[in-house]
Amino acid sequence: MLREAFEYLTTPCPPLARRFGYLAEMVALGARHRRQRLAWAPHVAACRRFVEQAIQRVEPGGRALVAGSGLLIEIPLESLTARFDQVVLVDMLHARPVRRRAARLPNVRLLELDVSGALAPLATALDRGGPLPTAFAPPVLDGEPFRFALSCNLLSQLPLLPLEAVERHIPDMQEAERMAFARRLVRDHLGWLAGVAERAALFTDTDSCWLRGGDVLEADDSTWGLALPAPDMSWLWDIAPAPEQDRRHDLRHGVGGWFDVRKVTDAVPPC
Repeated sequence: MLREAFEYLTTPCPPLARRFGYLAEMVALGARHRRQRLAWAPHVAACRRFVEQAIQRVEPGGRALVAGSGLLIEIPLESLTARFDQVVLVDMLHARPVRRRAARLPNVRLLELDVSGALAPLATALDRGGPLPTAFAPPVLDGEPFRFALSCNLLSQLPLLPLEAVERHIPDMQEAERMAFARRLVRDHLGWLAGVAERAALFTDTDSCWLRGGDVLEADDSTWGLALPAPDMSWLWDIAPAPEQDRRHDLRHGVGGWFDVRKVTDAVPPC
């Protein structure tokens, strides 16, 4: 607990990231990884294998973008820096260990950015007590076009913390409105990702289930009701074996990876 408290107090963090809980989430994720390193190892290896295969499908050189780079747990950073002239790591904030690691690699750039474009207008709407914004503007990034972009376990997570903030202000929010808000964020992310680079890939958790003794007790979709096409690669992530999150039950995620995000955008109907 002392380590987590120190990280929370000393990590540089933009105001929006702190307000919406991204700093606390990052600190908690790092602590869980330290506790569950062995259980997470197959997932981490599968993620890195997916990224290695994805970058082999594009020509070397040029710029690469990594959205949701986080703590770099799942990212083979050195492989990316060896293949591309510049690697831009994008997240709401960057922990000190990430900053130190990036500083040792001359072609890595860190960018603190809300890739959804939703948080600033959402914060304004919540402060004013007004209606939720119905459209968001994902960021336009300066410089030459990216040769490759990667979304890292981000798609299903994008709506979570914004929705928590909304529900604190609007506790009686209707489920249909909640789902519409989430789907808009997810669809916008897919469209932004497809347009930001010549070739884009993504991996994301697609479902979660609670198990006891290996038997599935409860399963939920993690893609907000969107019917995604079959992934190019899939694997399981034992994210919280008992008693990490529940004393008797294990939490497991299914994860899918797509080498070309345009196959996903073509399959997802518009709003």
